[in-house]
Amino acid sequence: MSQITVQTQLPFEQLIQTVEQLDSAELEQLIAQAIRVQTKRKILSLPSEQSLLLQQITQCIPTHLQERYDLLIGKRQDNTLTDEEYQELINLGEHIEAIDVKRLENLSELAKLRQTSLNELIQEFQLQPQ
Repeated sequence: MSQITVQTQLPFEQLIQTVEQLDSAELEQLIAQAIRVQTKRKILSLPSEQSLLLQQITQCIPTHLQERYDLLIGKRQDNTLTDEEYQELINLGEHIEAIDVKRLENLSELAKLRQTSLNELIQEFQLQPQ
């Protein structure tokens, strides 16, 4: 029987029963965290150049930028965006787009190093769109 270390040894079946009690939002958080743990383990087993690329690929857009961007998008949809906020929205959009472009470049480079396709790479490391 598999055991999971939490604070004590937890039988796998009991862990699954606990997971079944989570609400949808908690379950999504658990799954996302489990994928991050799995990705970190894979990163540790890669050659250093590939490991560095994967670390860069899995970095998220900083929370404060994403929250501000989302707020400004909401204001734009409500037609309450000032001219100054509109310019800020454009600048944030360009910044986030640059992060996405760099992520795609890193994905392409890693796929090239691993001699695989982007789709296979995304599936192998369970990479999520950001």
